[in-house]
Amino acid sequence: MTLNQYITDFRMKKAKKLLTDPRNKVNDVSLSVGYSDGNYFAKSFKKYTGLSPSEYREQVIRS
Repeated sequence: MTLNQYITDFRMKKAKKLLTDPRNKVNDVSLSVGYSDGNYFAKSFKKYTGLSPSEYREQVIRS
């Protein structure tokens, strides 16, 4: 695992945890994990998880 992969993995795990709380807005989550561009965060999150941040949140809340 490269350093960039480790950092991305760490950020996405943190984002997944933050997205479980519906009070956190997606844009605030992206800023909290180090992404200044919410669109880039959403694209990276979807690449990492296969779901957009909103889709991930809905799936977690339904479970």
